[in-house]
Amino acid sequence: MFGHLGVSPELTAVYELLVSGGSRTTAEIGVSSGSLERMRELGMVRHLPGDVWQAVAPDLAVEGLIAAREEEHRKARADVGPLMELYLRNRDEEQADNAFVEVVSGVGAVRELWHTLLRGAREEVCVLDQPPYVTPLGEHVALEDETRLRDVVWRVVYDRSAVDLPGRVTEIIELVAAGERARVTPTLPFKLAVIDTHAAVLPVANGDVIEKVLLIRPSALLDVLRSTFELYWDKGIPFSPGGIYAAAADVDPNLLGLLAAGLTDESIARQMGLAPRTVQRRVRQLMDRCGAQTRFQAGVQAMRRGWL
Repeated sequence: MFGHLGVSPELTAVYELLVSGGSRTTAEIGVSSGSLERMRELGMVRHLPGDVWQAVAPDLAVEGLIAAREEEHRKARADVGPLMELYLRNRDEEQADNAFVEVVSGVGAVRELWHTLLRGAREEVCVLDQPPYVTPLGEHVALEDETRLRDVVWRVVYDRSAVDLPGRVTEIIELVAAGERARVTPTLPFKLAVIDTHAAVLPVANGDVIEKVLLIRPSALLDVLRSTFELYWDKGIPFSPGGIYAAAADVDPNLLGLLAAGLTDESIARQMGLAPRTVQRRVRQLMDRCGAQTRFQAGVQAMRRGWL
């Protein structure tokens, strides 16, 4: 019950015993007085006259444990300042002059950095998404879902080349269904991830492998990167296949999403398992229905009509 708040299984079991079975003496509980005293310090139990221990109401106990953890987090953040000074002092002169930018090299180190940043995310992760990838695509859904358990919001702008990867559309649909806010655009200038307001990563790709990233800390550069993301977010077309299409029940949401992403008829056919001529016919029908002269206009009209 309290494992995610730092309480051991033994103490959790004692608390559940007192909740379900009522007040008990130390002897009846069968654990050391030190363990019970620790529970009292955590706000989980009260020590009554006669060596009787009573459970604190669960809602109050949880709030007390959360408050204790938040105090620990506050102290940890306060300790970061002196540690950061030591960290920078021991780096070479060139790095010290550019403390807000750190180069992280090596596939393993890059992957570990990404996982560490996601574990520390608290509010929002903003991504400009294009190949190649640090984490295999099949593992990314689990990583994103894990952050979402902490109410972290994901906003992702997908480059057309990302959407065109085999199986990628299915994954994006799954992520959007789980809560990701996604948009698509024909081209992106680079790959980027911004985590809350405290860090950003700019990957440096070598062919199909990311073996180096720039870690950007709070600075004017981080502000510029955040603004760049917002610029492409505003320009992107919402990607929400599987949403509500009451105004166009016969419109295929997958076709709309891929069309909005700027994929060619051949790429759409490959993603949907259809013949290219079938896709061409459906796109033409959609353009006629929207009164559009181009594929882009069809995407804009679909968005205005609430189909995307």
